[in-house]
Amino acid sequence: MSIIKINQGEKNEKVIGFADEENRVFKKTVLASKHLFRKYDSFGIDALYFTNILLARNYKIIVWEKEENIVYEITAKKFKEKGFFFTFKGHGSQIFCARKNWDKIKKDNYDARETSKKYFL
Repeated sequence: MSIIKINQGEKNEKVIGFADEENRVFKKTVLASKHLFRKYDSFGIDALYFTNILLARNYKIIVWEKEENIVYEITAKKFKEKGFFFTFKGHGSQIFCARKNWDKIKKDNYDARETSKKYFL
């Protein structure tokens, strides 16, 4: 599992997730209160990384929303088909996909540490 960073070596360097290249899986942890694009009920991914890596190799994308303890899954191909590009000032171009297009795994009565172990370690 590799740590994925954007803007490496710059002052705005940022970790955007983790990639398992062998199994073509990209994993990302988010807080809906901070990362959800509310107007479109969507989560986003850096557009360059998405296009050059995730879409090019049709990765599975897994997002763990920690506040509600929900895991969302989607293929990069479907993410692109259903998604749209948007640029927030200071964050660069991103591609977003509405939560209604993702497969959702609700983790009721499931310890967040266990979710983390299963999906993010």
